Amino acid sequence: MRTKEITICCNCGYDQANVNKQMELLEPLNSYFKVYWNNRIDRHPDVYPSFSKLINDSVVTAPTEMVIWINDRVTPTPADVIHLVELIDSGFAVASKYSTAFMAVTKEVFRKIGWFDERFYGGGYEDDDFILRLRLNDMAYYESQTAEYLEARILDIPDKITPLSPKDGAQCSKSLPHFNSKWRQRPDAITKIIPEEKYVEYDKIVGESKPEISMLWKKWNQSDLGVDCRFPLAGESRTKWFCYLQQHNGAPIKEDGKWKEYRPVLRECND
Repeated sequence: MRTKEITICCNCGYDQANVNKQMELLEPLNSYFKVYWNNRIDRHPDVYPSFSKLINDSVVTAPTEMVIWINDRVTPTPADVIHLVELIDSGFAVASKYSTAFMAVTKEVFRKIGWFDERFYGGGYEDDDFILRLRLNDMAYYESQTAEYLEARILDIPDKITPLSPKDGAQCSKSLPHFNSKWRQRPDAITKIIPEEKYVEYDKIVGESKPEISMLWKKWNQSDLGVDCRFPLAGESRTKWFCYLQQHNGAPIKEDGKWKEYRPVLRECND
């Protein structure tokens, strides 16, 4: 599969100059793809109840099968985007250049495993949930932190943190309880016990499954995880819920061709 057209979603909703800069940096992509822009500042320059809702909205309103979203603190390059497209075309279901802050997917992923869970009100843990679901469905993920990114929260730069988030959901006050309810965590397993919320309108918009895409997906153990992990400056791998991590950089450990897991990811609910 060779992708010829992509949709890029700049997720900054409060600073037009920031969006303009990202678009300018990526202008050379027009020589490689038909590029559509689906920017939050044009579509919904207001507060979303969750990061999940922001992502789902960017996907359902995108005109192409492949969608790439970019956080406001990412400084993207054309090479980053080209690499993401190549990774998806080569069989990774999901690929990132800075975790969920700079990520590429096809709509087929959402047709297969469901949408980002909008019950993670205020934001937080929706990315952990999403990666757990990729593992549960045996789908390959390319996880990296190779892009240039400003860790404003860790570096305590408040003026670089988006003001467009619900105040009553700050510091994961509502998203963490939902994560702990959805995933039962025991030493011998982490188990999904609450099914995915259904978003029927989203399903209608993206249409029927495209097996010609999913049939090319690699399996989970063919994932490439923890590429250029920057822990502790950045968060450790989102596979931390089930994989052993290297202490010095937070990247998962691979042994004998398999990712080393300290507990399986299981399901006890019907999606």
